[in-house]
Formats: sequence, C-alpha cells, structure tokens
Amino acid sequence: MHILAAGALVFTAGIIFGIFGAGGSILLVPILIYVLHLPVKMSLGMALLMLFLTGGTATLTHARARNVSWRIGLRWAAFGMIGAYLGGRLAEHVPESVLLTLFAIVVVLASFMMIRRRGPEKERVPVTSVEMKKVVLVGTSLGFFTGMLGIGGGFLLVPAMVLVCELDVKLAIGTALLVTGLNALAGFLGFAAHEHFPPGLTATVSVLAAAGGFIGERLARPLPSHRMRPAFGVFLLLIGAAMAVHNLIELLGAR
Repeated sequence: MHILAAGALVFTAGIIFGIFGAGGSILLVPILIYVLHLPVKMSLGMALLMLFLTGGTATLTHARARNVSWRIGLRWAAFGMIGAYLGGRLAEHVPESVLLTLFAIVVVLASFMMIRRRGPEKERVPVTSVEMKKVVLVGTSLGFFTGMLGIGGGFLLVPAMVLVCELDVKLAIGTALLVTGLNALAGFLGFAAHEHFPPGLTATVSVLAAAGGFIGERLARPLPSHRMRPAFGVFLLLIGAAMAVHNLIELLGAR
C-alpha cells in the first residue's frame, strides 16, 4: 500500500513542479526517504533524474511559446553542468546527515523566496550581452548545489537571470528550466558514478514525475500562480522545518 501512496505522491510532486516551475524535487526527496525508505544519496540522485525529465519537457513547452533564450541558457548551462557534476561527485564524500541538513536549509530558503512574491513581476527588456565572469561564477555555483543536493534551484536561478541578464520574467522562467534540466542531468551522472539506482524503481519514479509535470504545466496556464506561490511557500517552510528538526534530533541522539 505504501508503494501506491508513494507513487501518487511522486505524481503530485511532478504536478507541482509543472505548475510552479520549482518545488518538485523538494517534495520528491522526502517522499523517497521517508515513505519509500530509500538511502539519502539514492533519493537525491533520483530527484535529479526527475528534474532532467520534467525540466526538459517544460522547456519544450516554453520554447513553443518563445519563452526560452537558447543563447543565454546554453552558455549558462555549460558552466552549470560542470558545477553540477562536481557537486554530484563530491556528495559521495559528504555524510548523509550533512546533506539532509543542507537540503532542509535550502528548502527553508526556497519557501521564503516563494512567500515573498506577492504579485507578477514587471517585464524587462533583455540585454544584448552579459559579462562572462558573472555567468561563470553564478552559473557554476548554482549548478554545484543542484548537483550535490538534488534541488533545481529555480527559485534562485530565475531571480539571478532577471538581475544578471535583465530577462523578462517569463523568458527567465523558460530559460531557467533549460538550465535546470541540463544541470540536473550532469548532477545525476555525478551521483551515478558512486551510487546504484534500481532500474525498475528509477524508471517508475521518473515516468510518474514527468507525467505529473506534463499535466501540471497545462493546469498552470489559467491559474494565477503568483498568487498561489505564498501558500505553497508556507507548505515548503513546514517541510523544511520538519526535516531540520528531525535531522537535528537524530544527530543529537547519535552522540
């Protein structure tokens, strides 16, 4: 029964990712760890594979609406993928308790970023060129944390593209999905170098999440997602706080 429940939750996580363009892996990792009782690093790797599939599907949808800057996105991803792969490899040497603590901190940060958004952002005109050192520094850093923690980082990547590249928000979201998908693939390959992923379970989780993302993207079209984000942010805050407290208790109990 818990397998069916986990499948339904994974599908729901995909829908949420499709609606908000973020948050799917934040929900998926706790499901894999606490419902299916999978190892932490295996769960993080599976979350990255899910991000690659759902991010790729969402990117194609945004591309059809001309909301993807391929020039900026591919340049950004070129450095982000290097950071993501290194992050996935480094995770092999980081204790699971540390990874979970960092994951919980990022979840709390993501929740505050979502709660802060009170309305639709103003449109911008994209700049014609971006300083390469900014792309290298920001792209590689965000890619590194994507690869190590299994989180897409869209809640940081979208504002970064708006500020650094001065992209319109819709264009930033579509471009960030492209970067997130490619970074996630590199991060998954980094985890695959030291973790084993059961083919059947991995395929099932990925297909359910991708299917949910496909449906979520279509559900999002008539929804005022900027109004829903604060409520979802509060939900993420509760998840992050619960994970942080649970992990802290385990760390103290181990001493």
